Amino acid sequence: MKLSLAHQKDPAIGWDISASATADGGEKISGAQILVNGSSKYNKSFNPPLSQWQQQLTQQGQYPGDNTSRLEVTSDKGSVSEAEDAWS
Repeated sequence: MKLSLAHQKDPAIGWDISASATADGGEKISGAQILVNGSSKYNKSFNPPLSQWQQQLTQQGQYPGDNTSRLEVTSDKGSVSEAEDAWS
C-alpha cells in the first residue's frame, strides 16, 4: 500500500490536510481514517473496495501550535498501513 499524507497552511484558518492511498497489486482499499491531533476527522469504509483513494480536509488543527495527523488505511486482506505528519 502506498500512502501520502501532507499539510498546507489554509489562508483562512488552520491547515488543509491531503491524504491518498494506492493499493498494491493483489489488494484493495476497504477503509480509511484520518486523525488530526488524536481526534478522528474522517472515517469511511468502502464497499466495494477501491484501488485508489484521496481526501482533503480543510481548516484543521491549530495555528500556531503543535499538530499531528495520522492516516490509517485498511486493505481488503485486513492489514492496516499507517502514515504520520507532524508540524508546528
